[in-house]
Amino acid sequence: MIRLLRPHPHRGDVVAAGAVPLAVAAFLIDLRMTQWGVGARFVVVGLLSGLVLTMGWLAPLESDVPRAYHSVLLVAGLLAVALALGLLAELLGAARPPGAGGQTWTFGLLSLLAAGAARRANSGACTLIAALAAAIALQELVSWVFAPHGPGTFRALLLFESLAFVGGALRLRDSRRRHAVQLVNAAGLLALVLGLSYLIATGIAALLRRAGAGAFFSGSVSAPFGWKLYLLAVGFGLVAYAAVDREPGPAYIGVAVLAVFAVLAGLPVAERGSLVGWPLFLLLIGAIGLGVGLRPRQPLPPPPPAGNEPAPTVPLRDTSPK
Repeated sequence: MIRLLRPHPHRGDVVAAGAVPLAVAAFLIDLRMTQWGVGARFVVVGLLSGLVLTMGWLAPLESDVPRAYHSVLLVAGLLAVALALGLLAELLGAARPPGAGGQTWTFGLLSLLAAGAARRANSGACTLIAALAAAIALQELVSWVFAPHGPGTFRALLLFESLAFVGGALRLRDSRRRHAVQLVNAAGLLALVLGLSYLIATGIAALLRRAGAGAFFSGSVSAPFGWKLYLLAVGFGLVAYAAVDREPGPAYIGVAVLAVFAVLAGLPVAERGSLVGWPLFLLLIGAIGLGVGLRPRQPLPPPPPAGNEPAPTVPLRDTSPK
């Protein structure tokens, strides 16, 4: 049975092309076949997800990195397994969707499965899934145990998780580069979620105020200065990391984070906009950077000769007697 489920490399693309529809069918069955019991849906979805993930787990690793079909099998299988774990939680008595307790163990187990797949196949995509699933599991654990009020704890945990992922990326940068890049991507995605939480809250508050329901909001929902500065630093950091290591993923996420920052910082605080604050700060930072980069340069020393003769010595300054 194991030999039959192990995809042969020269047929891997065909196997992956058939596995993706099976994973999509698992989601459609859960959404449409509501007349079935939870147990029946769990059996069908579990068989489909288990089949796809098993093929990805058994696929041979031909080089240091998995081939495209190998990564497709693993990612499709893990996403379908996440759905199967949710149905298992319902089968054990959880609500639909499961509450904080159910989400804690389902996403925690998904993170462990993804981490195992990432280690076995050296898959960066599985590392990203493992990191995001672990972040969700920690959020749900805190919500389940402490039941915090308001989004402040949620945002503080996003900051903590982002810093933890950055620390992991620094540790793995030289030894496991692919996984380090995905941890940076995970940190950027968490920062993007943090910015979107403020952006969505600001948009809802603006719509309710325009509809005459502004009395329901006590205080401001706009992002404080510290969070805006954090988003700006993360956006610049992701773009710089992408430029230095030549990785496109962090650059895309960094641009999205900077776009969210621009919207949050660009919203006028009064009837009339002003250049005081973020516009002047960014203009100053940009001017300093251009000044440093375009400052006059000293002439370079002459190149060494083509032969083995040493290059002529050029004094740093004129030391001859006057």
